[in-house]
Amino acid sequence: MPFELIDPKGLEAPVGYAHVAKITGGKIVHVAGQAPFNDKGEVVGKSDLVAQFAQVMGNLKTAIEAVGGRPNQYAVLTIYITNLEAYWNNKKPLGRAYRAVFGKYFPAITLVEVKRLYNPDCMIEIAGIAVLD
Repeated sequence: MPFELIDPKGLEAPVGYAHVAKITGGKIVHVAGQAPFNDKGEVVGKSDLVAQFAQVMGNLKTAIEAVGGRPNQYAVLTIYITNLEAYWNNKKPLGRAYRAVFGKYFPAITLVEVKRLYNPDCMIEIAGIAVLD
């Protein structure tokens, strides 16, 4: 694999993410922020974070597969969410939606609460950096 996920001693034990993605080769692919839009441009799951998250997971999978990659080639994910409390209140179903695409693979992930996203019906958007062999 052209990158290594590292959790250095001296940092907190990560849960659901890695601290460092060390890229050593391969082709770097930047995937634009994926919002919960279906292929018709409609927001999936208005006011339903779990449904929106599942759509975004599928969109990330579709995006990386379009360039010949796999979800476990994402080295970095940046999650933008409009309601952190909704995230905490739905950790188990969100985890199931995540594992449906990524399994037990956890790249370097940053989660940021934002005031709003481009479309006011969107509660979540995720951007990624992948490294292909």
